[in-house]
This record gives sequence, structure tokens and C-alpha cells, in this order.
Amino acid sequence: MSIFLFSIFTILVYFVENIYELYVLWFLVGVGVNGENGISYAVVAELQFTHLRGFAGGLMQGLYAIGSLIGAVSAYLVVPTLGWRYLFLIVGLISLFSFLFWIWIPEEKWKGRVKMAVSEIFSRNLRRLTLIGSALSLASFLYLIPAFSLMPTILQNLKVNNYDVIIAIADLISAVVYGIAGYLSDVKGRKNTSLYFSILAFVSSLLFLLFVDTGYLDFLVFLVFASSAFFAFFGVWMSELYPPSLRATGANFTLLIGRLIGGGFGPLLVSLIPMPLPRALGLDLLVTSLIAAISIFLI
Repeated sequence: MSIFLFSIFTILVYFVENIYELYVLWFLVGVGVNGENGISYAVVAELQFTHLRGFAGGLMQGLYAIGSLIGAVSAYLVVPTLGWRYLFLIVGLISLFSFLFWIWIPEEKWKGRVKMAVSEIFSRNLRRLTLIGSALSLASFLYLIPAFSLMPTILQNLKVNNYDVIIAIADLISAVVYGIAGYLSDVKGRKNTSLYFSILAFVSSLLFLLFVDTGYLDFLVFLVFASSAFFAFFGVWMSELYPPSLRATGANFTLLIGRLIGGGFGPLLVSLIPMPLPRALGLDLLVTSLIAAISIFLI
């Protein structure tokens, strides 16, 4: 259902006549994407190959970076010739056809009590997990979305040569590192791996904030993107921590908090910081990576 929702609403973007219709449809696309995203991690958490769940989650999360790269290439090829409407039409149709692959995805059957209320994730035993998990999700999205969204603009404004190539390489690096982080979480543990990468993210953010005007900017971009892997297996980790009957609900709720605020308003919030955009982004990365590290430690 979630795949169907975001596919149909993406297709409907082709027919919009004003910006307000686009806002409404894109909100509905987000509803579908968030639902599918959280459920997919819950499915991975229920699979039999317990020794590779983190790796699978890391690969899945890394596809976001690959998707953004493919999206940029698709826009470059489609928009100049057919227009932006056809870009959304093509993406929506491809997403709709991808629904067929869901048939072959294995799923564990939960045989316990299926009737439950969302409020159960705030029960006495789960309240702490839900609150701290939501804080980690929010901090992660306030790190990821501004970094991936604003970095191309920053490099372009700083007149960095071949900035588009730098961003493409950074996307590929992050995708690979996400898979590595997921595998390390299977070997060394979810909490330890996530904590190590969050500390690396804090150091990377501090270096970016201090040396954004130097000739090391391309290296700093790679470092910031790669260290965001503290979020690589978040969905799988959250799904594992909730009881089976609440896996999808709990993981989806924490992801919703992050997407709603961090994903929806992250770049806007950074732009409101009364500093030059590169410094504002650096400060955002520094604060959010610190909050993420604290949240991870408390889980």
C-alpha cells in the first residue's frame, strides 16, 4: 500500500497546476515513502539471517545516496528535452512497477496478538526507547538532509571546480561506507558501531566548520558524507529493539519524527542561522552529531 501511495502521488505531480497542489502531493508522497521505509526495516529485522541484518540495512540506507545520484542524472537527461513534469511521471511509473518485486520479499508471520494501539510504544517499558530513538532520528535527519541538500549549493557558491563531480563521488563513498557500517554493526554490535561513527561525524563536522574556506574542502565533504553512516542501520536497529508486534510501528514512529522535522525543515532551519551558509551548515552538523552521539550512548 505504501509503495502504491507514493507511486500514484508522484505520477499525479505531472498534472499539477500550481505550487500549492505540488506541496500537497509531495506531502502525500512523503507519507507513502515513510511508511514503506519503516516497514522495510521491520521486514529485515524479522529475516532468518540474523548475522547480516545490519549489513542489509546499511545497503538499503546506502541506496538513498545512489538514488539521489541517479535522480540528478535523470533530471539532467529528461528535463532539458521533455520538461520537469515527465521526470516525475517516469519516476512514478518506475516506482509503481517496483511494487511487483514486493511479492518475492520474504516475510515472517507474526502469530501473536495483532490488535494493538500506537500508544503502546509509550508504555512504561518502551517509553524511554521511543523518546531516545526519536531524538536520535531527529538529530540524524537534521544532519543528513541539510548536508546532502545544501552541500552542492555551498560548493557552487564557493566556486569549487567540478563541484558536481565531488558530490557524485561523495554519494558513492557514503553508499559504500553505509554497507561497511552495517556489516561492522553485525560484528561489533549496533550501539558501538553507531557510536564510533557519530564521534567521527562530530570530528568531521568540527573540521568542516573550521576549515571550510581552505583547499581541503573536497576531502571534508567526503568525510562528512561518510561519517553520516552512524544512521546506516538505524531502522533495523530500532526494529530489533521493539517487540515483534510493535516493530513496524515503533521504527516508523521514530523515523516519522526525524522526517517530519529534519527532513521537512532541516535546510530551512540551517538557512535561518545568522551566519554564512557554510558556517551555518557546519554548526548544524556539529550540534546534531553531538546530540546523535549522546542519544546512541543512552539507548
